[in-house]
Order: sequence, then C-alpha cells, then structure tokens
Amino acid sequence: MIQKKVAENVRHDGRSVRENVLAAAVQLFAEYGYHAAPLRDIARMAGIQAASIYYHYANKEALLVEIMESHMRQLNTNLEYILRDQSDPLQRLYAAIANHIRLHTTYKNEFFIIDTEIRALEGNNRTNILALRDRYETLLQELLRDGMDKGIFRQSDVKVSSYAIIAMCTEVATWFRPNGRLNVQQVIDIYSKMITQGLLDGGDHAQTLGESART
Repeated sequence: MIQKKVAENVRHDGRSVRENVLAAAVQLFAEYGYHAAPLRDIARMAGIQAASIYYHYANKEALLVEIMESHMRQLNTNLEYILRDQSDPLQRLYAAIANHIRLHTTYKNEFFIIDTEIRALEGNNRTNILALRDRYETLLQELLRDGMDKGIFRQSDVKVSSYAIIAMCTEVATWFRPNGRLNVQQVIDIYSKMITQGLLDGGDHAQTLGESART
C-alpha cells in the first residue's frame, strides 16, 4: 500500500469529483506507477470512498485511458491546426516544436504516464492509444516531407528525423524547471534553432527563422 503520503489530498480547487479522481490518479500513476497505485489510494487522495470511483470510472484502466487519450488528442489537434493554418515549412516547424515542448512541460506527469504506461493497456485501449501516437508521428512526418519537397529542408529519412525531434522535445520535461534559469519560451527558441539548423538545405533560411516563425 502506498504510504500515508496519500492522505495529503490533491488540491480540489472547486473541481468536480470526477476531476479530483483524475488528478489523484495522475499524481499516483506518475509517482508510483500504474500497477502500484490501488484505486483505494486514488479514492483516499480524491477525498471519496473507494466504491464511489465506480460511479465515474468503470475501472482503473479507464482512468489511464482518459489521461492518455485526452492529452494525446490535444497534442494531435494542435498539430493538425498548425498544418492547416500555416504553409511555410519554417513556421510550421517552429509551431510544432513549441506545441510539443509547451504541452510536455505544462502536463509533465500526464505525458510521463503516456510515455511509460502504454504497456499497461490491454486490447482495444492499447490499439486506440497507439493509433493516436502513430497519428502524431504521421503529422510530423508530413510537415517534414513538405519542407523537403519545397527545398527548405535537406533530403533525409523522414521517419528517423521525426523520431529524433520527438525524443529531443520530449526530453525537455525531464530537466525543465519553471523557476529555473530559462523560461519555456527561451527553451523553445533554443531547440527550434538547433533542430532547424540540422534540417536546413543550406541557403539563408536559418537567418530568417526567427522572423518567419513569429510572422
């Protein structure tokens, strides 16, 4: 059983019971792992009886699915909007990097759970979450391929490039601190410059990244 630390309830801040349960699950899944976080401890942290959870969630896996699905959909929806709203490859890339870093640093625990607990899902739940992850990779690859087709990015393996960008931007959440030396916008600018310079097909594109990205 998780230690008495669980008794220190998450802040409720006027949230609904369902939201309190979800917030408690996020905290305990991230800290102890999905399998080591019993529903009774999630209920205690949320300030309800264990049996009351079943009025809101069918089982513990349903909690895990909601955490993963809601945040993966937000990540994908934002990137889909970027691809629809912008046509310049540099603007698209900057916005995509900013989207990934902002979400992963804002919802650090949620995305940590996504990255580490997919193996805990079963059947259709696992299939559906993996499909959302694949969709995100496909969107990013579409962005990169368009930049290559337009002669902005050098020709390279699109899948490998997308995996490298995802890994780099995801890793920010492991070391970034909101009260640290750099704010999130500064980190986005640094990462955007590094990633873009690695993709550019020569020319003067790197010099115009800052202006292009914010136009």
